[in-house]
Amino acid sequence: MKSNCTKFITLSCLFTVLMLFVGCKPSIPSDIIQPSEMEDMLYDYHLSMAMVNQTGFSDVRQKAFKLAVMKKYDVSEEKFDASLLYYMRHTDKLHDIYEDLAKRLENEARAQGASESELSQYGDITSKGDTTDVWRGNRTLILSPYAPVDREVFDIKADTAYHKGDRLVLSFDSQFIVQEGMRNAVVVLSVTYANDSINTQYQQISSDSHQTLTIDSGDSLRIKHIRGYFLMLKGQQPTTTFKLLILRNIHLVRMHVRKGESTTPNDSVNNQDPIRTIGGAPVTPTPAPPTPDAAPPTRTPSDAMRERGIPNHP
Repeated sequence: MKSNCTKFITLSCLFTVLMLFVGCKPSIPSDIIQPSEMEDMLYDYHLSMAMVNQTGFSDVRQKAFKLAVMKKYDVSEEKFDASLLYYMRHTDKLHDIYEDLAKRLENEARAQGASESELSQYGDITSKGDTTDVWRGNRTLILSPYAPVDREVFDIKADTAYHKGDRLVLSFDSQFIVQEGMRNAVVVLSVTYANDSINTQYQQISSDSHQTLTIDSGDSLRIKHIRGYFLMLKGQQPTTTFKLLILRNIHLVRMHVRKGESTTPNDSVNNQDPIRTIGGAPVTPTPAPPTPDAAPPTRTPSDAMRERGIPNHP
């Protein structure tokens, strides 16, 4: 009887310890910038980098704007860098931050006057007739140079909705946060057709910009499989150096291209009205008077920085 009681008490204690272990989530260390403040700092950091790119990128300007953000939050550069290293090694926490940050940056872009097409060519497409967004992964990815979070692989099997001659357009926005060293990543898009031939497109990612890859199948080939990956390259750097690549607004658009359709975008300058005829003589239509250009946006990254109290270094 005593032995059974002892076993029961031991099992109860073990169960209690396990419940405590499962119920307690690891907290952010006190010497690390907490998620809410880190999100605000990264938001201002991205605004600053947008200002640097707009006015002419240089290492000196990048450093000056970064320090301006640190000054606003009264955080040392060492603490900011150490916090980034922490979040880089805990990508689940960093991903949560960037999910919210992506929405804030998109709202800021709209406030500055960016059009919907500038934000993302196909951002609102789910399925519109002959054009469908077939991407099923996360719209935001965060990569570091260290495995296993240095790559994101995708694999899509085509179904009966794919037609001969379909065109694929992979698009995304890239944003680097690099302490030092080169910005270096690659994206590969590979298509396998019904006859097992393969078409592969490769592109290097080395800047903060909107990126696109396009594959045209021709009018006689049906897509069987789509594969590819994003890969951030490590390069020669110490493990204490942080490098992050944020990929946002990821879309993989499949377009049904009808036979004879041009593979280049329509250009309103080259698209002339057809010549009309009166009594057999050609008559060129009178061109419509030009409409005045829309007023340029009045709000810039510099304005946004000033509103948020970030010093504007020359």
